[in-house]
This record gives sequence, C-alpha cells and structure tokens, in this order.
Amino acid sequence: MSTSEIKAKFEQDLNRVKDALVAANEHYNIWYIYKNKDDRPKYVSVMNRYLGFFRASISAHFTAILLNLSKALDKNTDKRTNIYSLLQLIEEHNLIQSSKLEEIKNRLNGIKELFKKVQILRNNYFAHLSAKLDSEESFKRAEMSPNDLKKLIDSSIDVLRSIYYAYNRGDFAFDYGSKKDTYSLLNGLLKINKT
Repeated sequence: MSTSEIKAKFEQDLNRVKDALVAANEHYNIWYIYKNKDDRPKYVSVMNRYLGFFRASISAHFTAILLNLSKALDKNTDKRTNIYSLLQLIEEHNLIQSSKLEEIKNRLNGIKELFKKVQILRNNYFAHLSAKLDSEESFKRAEMSPNDLKKLIDSSIDVLRSIYYAYNRGDFAFDYGSKKDTYSLLNGLLKINKT
C-alpha cells in the first residue's frame, strides 16, 4: 500500500471507531435519563403511559451502549476495526510520534479493567435475556455502576481524541444533543398527557 492509501485507511478506521464511541455516548445519555433516580420519578407516569415504547427503548439503548463499546474496545484486531487496530496501524506505519503513541497506550491501559467489567456486563446481559436479567442485575454481577460505564465512555473518547490530535492536530465533537432532545421529548409527552 502506498502512503496515501495507508493514511486513507487509517482515517477511515479512525472515523469508524469515533462513530462507535459517539454512538455509545449518545445511547448512554438517553438510557441514563430513563433510568437514573433523579429523572425517572418525574417521567415515570408518562413512561408507563407509553410502556411498550419505553420498555423497548431502554433495552435498545442499553444494548447499543454495550455493542458500540465492544466494537471500539474489543482487543481482537483480526479483520476488525477498533482502537487496537488503529494503534497497530500507527505503529506499523509511524503515523504519529512514538512518544505520543506510548502516552496513548498508557492511557488505554488505564481503562482495560473497566472494559473487562463491561465484557462481564455484556455477557451477563445478553446471556440472560431470556431469563429477564435486567441491566441493574447485570451491573451487580459485573461489580460495576452506571457511572463506571460513563467513565469508560469518556476515557475512551479522550484516548481517541489524543490519537486525532497526535495524528493531525484535529478534534471531533461527540455530544450531538441526545440529553437535550430526550428531555424535550419527555417534557413534551408530560405536557400532552396533562391535558
């Protein structure tokens, strides 16, 4: 492969990993609003009114969080695009300074334990879908909290931002308004259902 082909592949892969982490963040924001103890009491009546939608939505967003984090962080690099395959390309083709690469690897090493817990969470959640094991029970089995999940998402995004910056001094937006939109939806439903 020529240098331009290598860079094109790297940039395409970089954007794929970014898309997965952005999606994980967006799905987390929505799921967390539905589930957290501060917001849920305010919206529980409207969520119960549209139970079919919200039951499916809560499950779908939680599933999407786990799948997108797995896409971005699962260490298997065989024919997959993830943060580890990006590091492999960087190393093989000297796409960023070696000192920056070492910093990035160290930061990534700092979140490995959290991702191992996500794998336990994911495996418990998917393995027990038929037994109706919910996200709360899955968190207990993984010895993890929703805040740990958010920490992993944020830390992963920070690692990816470091790669972007070291590669081309670039950055990316990762919050596209899912919190604001979800609150608007829920508040709109509350308003409609009060009349």
